Formats: sequence, structure tokens, C-alpha cells
Amino acid sequence: MIIGLGGGSGSGKSWLASYLKRNLGARAAVVCLDWYYKDNGGLHPEKAAKLNFDHPNAIETSLLVRHLKKLARGQAIEAPLYDYATHSRLKQTQRVEPAPVIIVEGLFVLNDGPLRDLLDVGVYIDVPDDLRLLRRVKRDVKERRVDLDETLALYERCVRPMHLRFIEPGARKAKWVWRQLADRAFPAKLLKHVERGARASNGNGRH
Repeated sequence: MIIGLGGGSGSGKSWLASYLKRNLGARAAVVCLDWYYKDNGGLHPEKAAKLNFDHPNAIETSLLVRHLKKLARGQAIEAPLYDYATHSRLKQTQRVEPAPVIIVEGLFVLNDGPLRDLLDVGVYIDVPDDLRLLRRVKRDVKERRVDLDETLALYERCVRPMHLRFIEPGARKAKWVWRQLADRAFPAKLLKHVERGARASNGNGRH
């Protein structure tokens, strides 16, 4: 059973994935679309500064799709790691073991055809723009070593227009839209649905 969690930057995709993983334990594996950013470590700093990480072309989706198919077949993967400070893919990888439930989260999970076609359930997380921006600022400064001025410039140049063009339309392709501020009970409801689906999938001999 493959669960896709989509939504804008700062909407809570990683939080929801962690919530499901924490409750499902070894029955679930998490894959982050952010791991699959293309390697841009060799670019000149001026060109690197113009990279648009909020466009679907920034992701090596074909590799992600291959990895999800391997996990669905019961095979482990060596997922890439990305360094946001240097815009490069690290030499190290991270091993992800297969599980009955595969949770994939990221900006374009509901956008791309081949990726979206793998999903059994798609969830779009709907959060007001101002709250998402506030969360992004906090995350970039603490976790990704990106300063405030760069975060705000990227939001104006890339994040907001790409959200409107590519990410927000994903809500129409999702099984559920979680309006986060209005429905605090949604994570628990989704967990119950996933647990029922995982049991049914196991009964049919599927991963």
C-alpha cells in the first residue's frame, strides 16, 4: 500500500509522515521526495543561486519511481541524500527497507503522472499561505542552514508562483484534502484507513 502526502512548502507533509510511521512502526517505510533533488554541486555559485527547487524538473522523479517499485516488490533501496547548503547529492546513501505500507511525501507527489499512478491513497494538505511561510522560515534557518533573506527571496521568486502553478492543482487529484486548521482529527482518521488497507493488502499477498 503506497500513501502519497502532497502539499505546499511548510504544510506539514513530513509531520504527517512521521505521525503515520510512529504509529505503524515496522509496518511502514517513509520515502521523502526531497532526497531525490538532482545533483547541482558543481555549479558556479551564481548559477546555483538561480536554481528553482520548487519546479518538478528539480527532482529525479524517474529514480524515485524505480525505488518505489522496488520497495513494493519487497526489495530494499539505497536512497540518495541531499545537502541543501551545497546543492549537491552526497556520496552516502540511506537504506530503506520494504514494508507493507510505503509513505512517500513531497511537493510534487500528486503532480507527476508516473509517480501519482503508483499511489493507493493521495492526501493533499491545505494550509494558509502565511502559516506555511512562517514554518518555512523556521525550518530553513534551523535545519537547512539557509539565512532569512535567502528564504524570503526564494519564496517570492520560486515558492509562491510554483505552488500556484504545480502544487495547488494537486488537490484535485488527491483522494482526500486535509484542511489542517479545520480538521484536527484527520491524522487519526487517515491512520485507521491505512491500517485497514494494510491488513487487506497483506491478506491479498501484496506489499
